[in-house]
Amino acid sequence: MADEIGFRPTVVNPTGLSALIRNLGRDCTPDQFIREFVKNSLEACARTSLPNREVILDYNHGIFQKSGIYKLSFVDNGDGMTLEQMNNLLNSLSASGAQTTEAQNYGVGAKIASLTRNHYGVHYESWKDGLGHSILIRYNPKFDIFGIQGYPNEKGEIFYARRLGDEHKPACVKGHGTRVTLFGMHLEQDTMQAPAGMGENHGTWLLNYLNKRFFTLPQNISIQVRVGYDLAKTQPDRHYLAKAKGLKAIADENAVSNGVLELADARAHWWILGERSAIGGQTGLINQDEVFDIQYDRSNRLPLFGILLGRERVIILIEPNDAMQNTSRTGLKKPDGSELVWDVWQDEFRSKMPQAIADFLDSLLNDSSTLNNAKNIYKRLMTLSQLYQLCGYQELKTALRKKQASSRQTEIHDAETDPIFLAQMTQESKPAKAEAPKELAQEDQTPQEQFFPQVEWTNEAKSAQLLGRAAEYIEVSNVILANQDFKGFQDLITYLCAKFNATPDLTIEITKVVLESAEQALMETVAGVLSLKGRPHWGPGQIAAALSKEALTASVMQRYWTVSHIEQVIMAKLKQ
Repeated sequence: MADEIGFRPTVVNPTGLSALIRNLGRDCTPDQFIREFVKNSLEACARTSLPNREVILDYNHGIFQKSGIYKLSFVDNGDGMTLEQMNNLLNSLSASGAQTTEAQNYGVGAKIASLTRNHYGVHYESWKDGLGHSILIRYNPKFDIFGIQGYPNEKGEIFYARRLGDEHKPACVKGHGTRVTLFGMHLEQDTMQAPAGMGENHGTWLLNYLNKRFFTLPQNISIQVRVGYDLAKTQPDRHYLAKAKGLKAIADENAVSNGVLELADARAHWWILGERSAIGGQTGLINQDEVFDIQYDRSNRLPLFGILLGRERVIILIEPNDAMQNTSRTGLKKPDGSELVWDVWQDEFRSKMPQAIADFLDSLLNDSSTLNNAKNIYKRLMTLSQLYQLCGYQELKTALRKKQASSRQTEIHDAETDPIFLAQMTQESKPAKAEAPKELAQEDQTPQEQFFPQVEWTNEAKSAQLLGRAAEYIEVSNVILANQDFKGFQDLITYLCAKFNATPDLTIEITKVVLESAEQALMETVAGVLSLKGRPHWGPGQIAAALSKEALTASVMQRYWTVSHIEQVIMAKLKQ
């Protein structure tokens, strides 16, 4: 059958292998093949001791000159392969290096990650000791199998490899090296473009991928990536080969401070980025100089490390002592196959917060125009404490919280002289003087004594995740981050300033009253939702939805009663 169709299956049971390739290929991310081919090239270069070793990700210039179609290629001047080695390698499902160890490219290799996304073919060209050969491995839809494409000669004989002359060599390849070209799913496909659905700029996605996927890259091997491949004629200054550096080098370049924190079973690498950093805040895992499970500043992971403000400027990468990559190399697991537990690292990091990060958080707090009226609000709400039955939570011990507790001890006011408190009590009898929650007086209070969440005011410049949102609740610390730039608050301030023909001093007072009203509404909303925990029809999903940024935003969008209340308070202030 193989001679009739000019196609040689890869193994004795090609149909079973093809099904396995498809199943394993589904476990690979759309860009996984980049990592696989780059690792292959780095290993090939490492096996030589020659200088000027190179790995280049570029379009195949020969194909482009003939057809005008961009096809992505991976080129290296490593040790190359003989024809026998190419046949053995391409007929082996997972082998990628001379040995299948973790130090080399074990497990699901480049073929698995690329074949299911390149049915038209993956073309291997390799030179060893001056001799070059090429093999095309592709998908045959007629027989639903993957294999090596054959080529007939004048006599009708089928050959499964071609000899290559020196004219086919890429510039960096001398006596030995390899080029792999991806043909895509059809002849016309531009394989230099980012895979569908990735949302990446197709001119820079390859470079971005390498700099995010690899923590460090070898310093003695040049790794270059084509940027702006389709701008050669229109914008030649944006069409060039850029050097890939790896995430650590880029983070170091953009950091104002960085370090490593030793944890019980891991190391936490951290960076504080400059205000104009080229990269943003993120968390992730490190294993064998690769990065996994990256989550960016809008995820909810950095707050669990104690980074409540300035998330866009902090990077924390955890390097577990005991972890291994899964089969598709898309994530990490424990050696027994169980999942890694983030909360242990997060708790330990918070308890051992590096001083530089603590100082950074303090500077943001001092720099914020924080209008926090917690003492007065706590006293009001404590009069209704019997309505709240809050579940416990883990107290967040950070320098930020300590500073807040300390600063509030110096800002104690008598609630009975507070205008909002007076306005609220005009239609009801005054209760006995309420004791303030112990959170404001001491730091080691029990969860039961902390009846209400704590509000910290921030702005959209410091908390990009709050763009267009009023607030965010962080349950692990029982903190509400409130956005003073939220348009709903600013609209109220504008309306009231116009109504009262406010002077600059009165504008300040109106702003304080509006934000204090919002602060109390947020505290009551979160406390009320938390009191529903464990009740019928209020599972974790419903609680999370009720405490989402969108739900908290809706909770402060009342207008009639809010404006009526604020106007009473402002009038009371004017009379005083």
